Amino acid sequence: MLVACGGGGDDNGTTPPPPPVTLGSIVPSVSTLNIGAGQTSTISATARDANNATISASGYTFTSSNNAIAVVSTGGQVVGLGAGTATITVSLTLNGVTKTATVAVTVTGTLPTTVTVAAGANSDDFTPALAAVARNGTVTWTFGARQHNVQFSSSGAPAGIGNSANTSVSRTFPTGGVFAYTCTLHANQNGTIAVP
Repeated sequence: MLVACGGGGDDNGTTPPPPPVTLGSIVPSVSTLNIGAGQTSTISATARDANNATISASGYTFTSSNNAIAVVSTGGQVVGLGAGTATITVSLTLNGVTKTATVAVTVTGTLPTTVTVAAGANSDDFTPALAAVARNGTVTWTFGARQHNVQFSSSGAPAGIGNSANTSVSRTFPTGGVFAYTCTLHANQNGTIAVP
C-alpha cells in the first residue's frame, strides 16, 4: 500500500519570527541648544538600525552633565538654570544594545524671581510642566473652575497646596533642588520646579 506524503518542511502553518532589530545609533533632534535661563526646549531622538534605517523605539533616557546649568525631564524637556554650558546625554537600550548621543546646551542670562504655573482649566496638566525660578523666588499656581492640588514629593520643597479652584496660590523656594509635584486628584498630572 502506498501512502502519499506531503511536501517536506511542514511548519504547521507558522512562520518563524523575524530576527531582532539591531540598534545602530540614535540621532537627537538637535546637536546644539541655546536657551535663556528659565526658558525650556524639548529634545527628541530617532533610533536607527545597523543599516541606518529609522526604527520604532521607546524608552529613551536623558541626563544632564550639570544640573546647575540645565536640567532635563524624563521626556527630554530642558530648562536653563544658569549661564554656562552643559551636555545632555540621550541613551537608548534595545535588544541588549545601548547607544548614546549628546546635545551641547548653552544657557545665557539669569533666572526670573517670579514664575506662574497654570493648572488646566479643562485638562489635567500644569503649564509649564517644568519651570525654573531663582533661589528665594516665588512660584504662583493659578487655578480655574476645575479643582486641582499641588503635592510635593521632594525634601526641601515648600508646603503643598490643598484642593483649589478659582484662585491663585504662591510658594517661595529658598532651597536649591529639583522639586517634583503631582495633583493627587488626577492621574499623571505632574510638574517640576527647578531651583539652582
